[in-house]
Formats: sequence, C-alpha cells, structure tokens
Amino acid sequence: MVLLQKKLLAGLALLLLVNLTGCWDSREVEQTGFVLGVGVDRGKEGSIVVIAQTVIPQPPGVGGNAAGGTMGQDTFHNWYSVGETMFDAVRNLTQKSPNRLFWSHNKIYIISEKLAREGLMDVMDFVERDPEFKQSAWILIAKENLEEIMNASSNMKQAPAQVLADIIDVRDRNSKYAVSSLGDFLQQLGSDKIQAYTAGVTFYQGLMEEQNTVALPNQEKPRAKELRVMDTAVFKQDKLVGWLNQEESRGLLWLQGKVKQGLLVLHMPNHKMVFEIFNSSTKLEPVIKEGQLIMKVKVKVSGNIGEMHPGTHMNEKHLQETEAIIAKTVTKQILSAVQRAQELNTDVLGFAAVVHRTYPKLWQQELAQQWSEIFPNLEVEVDVEGRVRGTGLITDPLQPK
Repeated sequence: MVLLQKKLLAGLALLLLVNLTGCWDSREVEQTGFVLGVGVDRGKEGSIVVIAQTVIPQPPGVGGNAAGGTMGQDTFHNWYSVGETMFDAVRNLTQKSPNRLFWSHNKIYIISEKLAREGLMDVMDFVERDPEFKQSAWILIAKENLEEIMNASSNMKQAPAQVLADIIDVRDRNSKYAVSSLGDFLQQLGSDKIQAYTAGVTFYQGLMEEQNTVALPNQEKPRAKELRVMDTAVFKQDKLVGWLNQEESRGLLWLQGKVKQGLLVLHMPNHKMVFEIFNSSTKLEPVIKEGQLIMKVKVKVSGNIGEMHPGTHMNEKHLQETEAIIAKTVTKQILSAVQRAQELNTDVLGFAAVVHRTYPKLWQQELAQQWSEIFPNLEVEVDVEGRVRGTGLITDPLQPK
C-alpha cells in the first residue's frame, strides 16, 4: 500500500513538472520589437539594405496602436541595416535595435524595383528558410523610392505597412491589381508552369497638410504622403521584366477567376454606364485544332447597373446592348493582358499549367521544351457572357422636371 502511494505521488510530481515548465521561447513584450513591414533594396557594391518597420508602444489611455493615430505621436520606427546578404543585413539590425525583433507579425514585404529587375533569388532564400518569416504576408514591388514609401505616413500616423495591409484587404472591391502573398510568390518562382507576379506600390502627395510641421511665410505647408497599391509587376524566372497597367491587371484577374467584385465603366454609344460586378467564373480550355494549340477562355460575369447617365431609359433592347458591351469590355481587358504577357514572353497567366493538366504526355514529350517559343504566338479565343441581374433601387435615372 505504501509503495503504491509513493508511485502515485511520483507520477503526480512528474505530471506537475511537465505542465508547469512554461513556454521555452517566451519573450517579454517590453523587450521585443514587433516588425510590421520589411523593405529590401540593393545597396552599394552589391550589398543588401533591409528596413524593418516596428511598432512603437503607445502610453495607456491614448488609444494608439499601429492601426491608428495617437495625438500626433509616431506609431512606428524604421530600422535601417546593410549587410553582404539578406541574413547578414537582418542580423546587423541587432547593432541598432535595443530590442530583439520579432518577425512573425510582419504583414508586408516591399522590394525595390531596382533589386527586382536584378533578380530576387539571393534575397528569397533566407525568408523561405527562416520559420519566423510569415508566408501569408503580402509582397509588393516599390515603384518609387523605397525609403520614402516606408516613411509615407498619413495624418493618422498609421504605420505604412499596416496601411498597405488594410488596402490589400479590400482589394476585391476594385480588382485593379493582382497581388501575391509571400508563400504564393515563392511557389510561382519555383514553378515552370506559371511565372511570378505581384502588385506595385507608390505614393503621392495627398490633399491633407502634414501635422506638426511649420511652413515659412508665403510657403504652403507640406502635404502628407499617401500610399497607393497599383499595377502588377510581372517576372520571368526571378527577374522583373515589366508591368501590367490597370486594364491589363484586371485581364489577368479575369483569367485566374479572381474577379469577384469591382466596377466596369461601360462606354455606351452616347453615354457612360457603370456595371457593378457581383460574381464571375472563368474556364480555360486548351484545344488542339488542325495541329494548332489554341487556348479557349470562357467567362461568365453578372451584376447590377450601379450608375446611369441622366436621360437614359432602360428597356429590353437597352438591356441587351448593355450585356453585349459588358462582354466586349471584359474581352478587351482579357486580350490586353494576353497581349502584354506575350510581348514580355512571360506566362504569368498560367496557361502552361492548364495545358500540362489537359495534355500531360504531350507536355512532357514536346510542349514543355518549346513553351517559350509557343506562348508568345499562342492563339487565344475569348467568349464572355455578361448578365445584368438588376438596376438597383430604380430603373431609370432621375429626370429633372
């Protein structure tokens, strides 16, 4: 009996020991720098420049955080570092930051256009290898000076990385650029069936004046820089080779079945009309016709009339004309994306993946080796079906009496 009690006590002690050890890698919040955004650029003599954007903790009661302003106080700090490699530059941040940086909260990676055009493989290895770098973070290409983008703070004093993450969260509302997460981007870089792409970022002088600044007499107060996510950077292997504009980016999204919302401004014979997209679907079907490979694209799009020009009357004939122009507009966007991708000879459209799935043997035997010659001249047939589901709360626009 005594022996049994000793065994039970020993088991209980062991159980408590296991459960009361705590977290082995815990960190004190006060001693941690939470990284929200990372900028990467090429420095002098081939070095790598890293900018780590961290949150500045706000005093209790002022309601401040990375997502909101706080009585004019900065909510973020940019740490600059240079190294021979990406890892070396990141580790060199410890020479400047008093706190240990924590990267798993990172939301945005911004890479300079200069570095993207030179090639990304030597900076991507570390972020793919290190478990602290979150694969769900967004990757963007800086169309302007990287440092200015990382410092572009609106009057709300939000951290630029948080602003960009919030902008991307509502990307479906406009569907005017194609953005990739770090994980998707890395997969694209390692694939021979789709080339990599992601959105660009720039800034512009907003309408609001900067707070806490003083202008000289007869001089205007400087205006705050505001960020804008726009266009789509397209790569061939790991090098940026060009940009898709707004129309071409929409075409890319149509081809990938990623347009779920957004607007189409329709140019009717005598007026403009706005069609609000509610839903769409896309089907890609490669066929071989008389020995010629053809890519057939079929898109269905539906939505409501969101805005009409005064004096317009919607009837059955006008409805049919509208649906025809919807189809024509979407077709034009798709073909513009195809034309641009073929000009740059980079298959960001993912046609190779579809051909591989449809004709796996032919792909392995013949098409894979010839794809760079086939893709620029590939014939693409587009069939779009547009459907107007409604006209909102009214049928015809308001008529002044």
